[in-house]
Amino acid sequence: MQDTQNFIGLTMPVFTAFGWAGEETAINFALSQLDNFIQELHAALPHSVKEKLPYFGLSQENQAVYLAAEQNVESGAHIAFYARPMSLEMQLVIKDKKTLAKALDLAEKSPAIYHRIVTELGGDWSLRVQQMQLNEETGEAVHYQDLFKDSLTTLDEGKAVATMSKAAYLNGDPQWVTPFYLSRRFPSEQVAAMGQAVIQVMNGHIAAIMPVFNFLTGQTKTKKSKPKSKSKPKSKSSSSPVEVQMVMEPDEGFIYVTELKRLHIRRGFVNLTPEHWPFFAINSRTVTRQVTIYYNGIYDKESSVWRLVPSNQARIVLSLPVHLWLEEHFEENERVQVTARKLDESEIQISLKAA
Repeated sequence: MQDTQNFIGLTMPVFTAFGWAGEETAINFALSQLDNFIQELHAALPHSVKEKLPYFGLSQENQAVYLAAEQNVESGAHIAFYARPMSLEMQLVIKDKKTLAKALDLAEKSPAIYHRIVTELGGDWSLRVQQMQLNEETGEAVHYQDLFKDSLTTLDEGKAVATMSKAAYLNGDPQWVTPFYLSRRFPSEQVAAMGQAVIQVMNGHIAAIMPVFNFLTGQTKTKKSKPKSKSKPKSKSSSSPVEVQMVMEPDEGFIYVTELKRLHIRRGFVNLTPEHWPFFAINSRTVTRQVTIYYNGIYDKESSVWRLVPSNQARIVLSLPVHLWLEEHFEENERVQVTARKLDESEIQISLKAA
């Protein structure tokens, strides 16, 4: 192990020397700095994270450093740091077929939670899910296409579900593997300016990504779905301004489409029905319930659902940011789709989008 007592941060030569300088000495210096960085970073991790990522080191071949769950790094989920031409890139990586199968299965079983924990990272992060073809003789993987490659701001719940379902189907075929990469890039000038503080900053980003790591590796307890009973869909009347579609068990969630009136848009609320209120009520005395609203790629925790007396009608009362979004994106008589789910016993998430 190298002496890291004099570690002063990832200075500019770590990034500017790679490849385009072409000098072996410069590359070796850059790699030694990255090696020092990962040793310091691992030492600074909380004990709970060290237990899940006990292995760390330098990959000469990939010109990167890693924190890994398994000694054979690519056989499990791991976090890698790559020195790019003008940036330091952080990635959560899952490439092994068996590990992917478990992660994709968990995402399919709890799509709302998967989408939530991934997109909460914010627009600075991007997701790439590849489709790679495996050579039957050598086992070598060759890129075929990207199932998804974009910023998390474009990953709505529909895309998230479709991508992971397709990835799960393909990964189950011996011919294919579907690597998963969750990435964020930090400009080299910014990283260089951090000095030794880069350890603390990256520690914070590791803490932010650990909920995703825990979920995809099966280390997060999720609410188990009850077997769904078959029920007849409600008939849709052409004269009715609203329609209700129950696609989950009543205690798990619902989808509801309703028409917005001028007053709804101007005052910032969305009306539900008396039948919806029991879903939000904690007990018989409950009159309001805080909820998380997901809209336009953003999570808002300042909205609530009210019980209106004497009818017991449920009403979503929007916070100011969500209200402004509603005013900007909806006109009178347009329809909004409300998707409500219980993520756990204490939190309800409501997604809003145009119907």
